[in-house]
Amino acid sequence: MTATTSVRPAFAPTAAGLWAESRIIAGRVLRLFLRSPMMLVATFGFPLLQLFMLLAAFDILVHDTLGQSYVVRLAPLIILITAFSAIGSSSIAFWVDIRSGVFNRLRAMPINALSMLFGRMLGDLVRILAVAALVAAIAQLPGFRFEQGVAAALGFFVLVALFGLMCTSLAVVVALLAPYPPVIMAWVQLPTLALTLMSSGYMPLDAYPGAIRPIVAAQPVSTAVEALVGLSHGGPLLVPVLATVAWTVGVSVLCAVVTVRKFRNFVAG
Repeated sequence: MTATTSVRPAFAPTAAGLWAESRIIAGRVLRLFLRSPMMLVATFGFPLLQLFMLLAAFDILVHDTLGQSYVVRLAPLIILITAFSAIGSSSIAFWVDIRSGVFNRLRAMPINALSMLFGRMLGDLVRILAVAALVAAIAQLPGFRFEQGVAAALGFFVLVALFGLMCTSLAVVVALLAPYPPVIMAWVQLPTLALTLMSSGYMPLDAYPGAIRPIVAAQPVSTAVEALVGLSHGGPLLVPVLATVAWTVGVSVLCAVVTVRKFRNFVAG
């Protein structure tokens, strides 16, 4: 009589193995994304539409007020909005994955369960950076430029990656905590909309009432916009960059703590 033992993937494999497995899962995430025309249009088309519509409506007004083209801060804002919008779609997709046969099949294979988590985050991060590169390239047409040199341009995309990491971390946490998918959009939409609308991206800080100006200046979208503007067009750098790093790393670490605790329950279950 032969005893049957269930094989579960180890929770802490080698880093090389986990990286290889995560890349495979990330490839699956990206393939599913590329096979969805609706997702492609929403991810790549809508940000560009929003960019040119807002430029057509407010470029002259902002130029007369600030003495600079609106695209200087609008292009970075659109990139950040795209990263924020990925939270909802990514969270729903991950919610479905970990509660479906996909996750159960992976649990029965000799791979680490964390690769599904890291693979999802890696795939979404690649998507966010791809949209950032596209928006930055197309925004060259109305006048967006990287005027601070190659190092600053690389720093621009490093900050976008950090912001994207924060967004993908939030997406994973929401997917693990949400009881069902419709709740996800309710949890995500209002906070992200408030942070983007009440930021220095749509209009300068001086346009806000003095009572709320410090709050607007300190929130993560405003600090990220100011840092990206400084790295591309020029302006204050040290404070916005440090504030953006603090926000993104701090939120990502907090999400990691929650994620590890909740994800262990899914693996054990």
